[in-house]
Amino acid sequence: MTAFQHGDTPCEREAIHAPGAIQGHATLLCVDPDTLAVLGMTENVGAILPHAALTRHRPRLNHFLTPQICDLVVAALKDGRLNRQGLTLKLAMDLVPPHGGEVFIHHHHDVIFCEIEARDTPDLPPTEPIDTLQDILVQIRDSASFNQLVSVVADSVRKFTGMERVLVYRFDRDGHGEVIGESLASGFEESFLGFHFPADDIPPQARALYAISPLRYTPERDYTPVLISPATNPKTGQPFDLSLCRCRSVSPIHAIYQKNLGVDGSMSISVIDDGHLWGLIVCHHRQPCRVSMSARRRVLSVANAFSMRLHATETTEEKEARALHVSLHARLLEQIAGADDFVAPLVDGNVKLTDIFFASSGAAVVYDEGAGRPKEVRTVGLAPSADAVVRLAEYCRQHLDQGVYACDCISRKLPEFERFTAEASGVLGISVGDQAQHMILWFRPEIVKTTVWGGATPSAVADHKQQGNYFPRQSFERWVVERRGYSRPWTHWKIDIARSLRTALNDVILRQLRTIRSLNERLTESDKAKSRFLAHMSHELRTPLNAILGFSEAIMFGIYGSISDNQRESTGHIHTAAQHLLSMINDILDLSKVEAGRMELSRVELDLDKTIREAVQLMGSLIQESGITLEFKRPESLTVLHTDRRALIQMVMNLVSNAVKFTPSGGRITIELVEELAGGVTLAVSDTGQGIPAHLLQHVLEPFRQADQNMALARKGTGLGLPLVKSLMEVQGGTLSLSSELEIGTTVRLHFPREASARE
Repeated sequence: MTAFQHGDTPCEREAIHAPGAIQGHATLLCVDPDTLAVLGMTENVGAILPHAALTRHRPRLNHFLTPQICDLVVAALKDGRLNRQGLTLKLAMDLVPPHGGEVFIHHHHDVIFCEIEARDTPDLPPTEPIDTLQDILVQIRDSASFNQLVSVVADSVRKFTGMERVLVYRFDRDGHGEVIGESLASGFEESFLGFHFPADDIPPQARALYAISPLRYTPERDYTPVLISPATNPKTGQPFDLSLCRCRSVSPIHAIYQKNLGVDGSMSISVIDDGHLWGLIVCHHRQPCRVSMSARRRVLSVANAFSMRLHATETTEEKEARALHVSLHARLLEQIAGADDFVAPLVDGNVKLTDIFFASSGAAVVYDEGAGRPKEVRTVGLAPSADAVVRLAEYCRQHLDQGVYACDCISRKLPEFERFTAEASGVLGISVGDQAQHMILWFRPEIVKTTVWGGATPSAVADHKQQGNYFPRQSFERWVVERRGYSRPWTHWKIDIARSLRTALNDVILRQLRTIRSLNERLTESDKAKSRFLAHMSHELRTPLNAILGFSEAIMFGIYGSISDNQRESTGHIHTAAQHLLSMINDILDLSKVEAGRMELSRVELDLDKTIREAVQLMGSLIQESGITLEFKRPESLTVLHTDRRALIQMVMNLVSNAVKFTPSGGRITIELVEELAGGVTLAVSDTGQGIPAHLLQHVLEPFRQADQNMALARKGTGLGLPLVKSLMEVQGGTLSLSSELEIGTTVRLHFPREASARE
């Protein structure tokens, strides 16, 4: 049996695929494909096939149709034609008197069905020119717009069928229908163009049948059903599944619906798009209406041509938007390809996210670095709050379809978004990243839409059913409803563009990751080479420098004999230069150890007063020679800090040395210890020197960089002091902050964490 989704109402549960009867304009044979034995037949076989051998106990197909037709059936069953499109054959006048007929043969669920119709008139040449169908197919092919295409289809179907009204009916994602095209005969004034019809008008099992059976033809609404005998398949004990039978008897509820519409003769043709039911071409006539077999074939050809043109025919607006997007897409990817990360170009570049999809009010990038870090949200244009965007991104991630999520009424899914309808009624989202961890979202604002329903809204129909009224409504007059909370819908081609953009972005991101990995490998190798060089330099430079320092001191102290004052002064310069060079080498080695994570610290309880004074004492001669006053401020109760003694002394000396270099004679240096309210200790070193321009504050924290390379005093330093202090603080879990004003002075603050401070 054909599997249909059964609903909760009698209408939805009706087995319309197995009614046990057909319409009276045809007869039906149900045949065993293995033996060609007739398993069942309708009671009117003798009326259409008067010469058939009806008296046989176990009739076979050749008792009703010619041996040649039986051979064709067997051949078509073997090559699969009966399973694909079926087989249509003409029947001679001696078999179906008085004008002959046709048989439509198909295979479904292990039964061959033969639907036989008699012609009403002799098989005469058509009155219209032989190339009429060809001309219409050319018009369909050449339609410049979707509206023109729909108009050609509706007019041509009405011409072929002679029906008074032809509707082109499109389903939305919820199963509701909209009449987007119409052709009316002269004098037929009731128009449904622009009307919407609730999904319950064509229930799920009916839409499922339309998806597999392309045509349903009912020449007369009030026909008398013709029963199949026996009612069940002798092989299975189940009713015959007539899903693909074009003469299948219709539901009594549908007949009432047609009567309330004022329709007698009718025909419906399925429009299939990419394997799915897109819509219907619906034909109405106010009296019974016979449509010839050849006309029905022409209509099927028109419907097939229409289906093939659905994607190829666009509105002018869509064509222009596609052309614009090709350019914007390429430019956006260029921006990302040349950037260090993909986020900034999307929100700050010349081509922004909102440029990609017109009618977008805003967009957002939700960047997830993982490792428990909070998600970063960057927005452009109008967007909900950051917290709401994060929750929305997570919802979209859980409902992705091939990496994309689209919705034109997000408040139906997430009620909290009812307060954001002005900027984000609709959302389109894509996941990007090597693990699809990031989300890019586009937002569309609310568009208040007025919808014209044919007789009742979906909610009104649902209310009637809850009250036990399952009969079709009697009125189809205009019912106008205002819809809120919806945005402009995301069309299929825009969703395809989003999916294409996602693929392209991921390609760029993965290339960047590969480049980063390659650079990291090279940096790792460079770091190893640097470590080897520094280890070599430590031995090759320190050894001769220590010798220079030792011998120069020996010469100055007269160990090798007396020297003149000029010789002593020159030797002193040699000794000073060697000390400076050794200090610089030590700084470089220490900084390299910190950067490589090889700096070993020995945390002990230090007496701050004593340790800082010791560091200052080592700088005493330099301070004294500079003519600078040094002041030390500290709270009485704070005396102990848990840190590395050598590192603390080195940091204080570097900061005081920097302050001395850039503070003129007569200036002042202040060392101050402050206990922070939140815990921890701050060590501040301030001077009254020349200061650092604001735009250069970050530069002086980089190795070998100084505030001004042209400063006369720059030659006195290497540019390693502050970077080394900053690195030593970070190793201990602390931070360094820097503030300065030109001609006022500079303050460097070392913030030690709470764990490092203690009281006696």
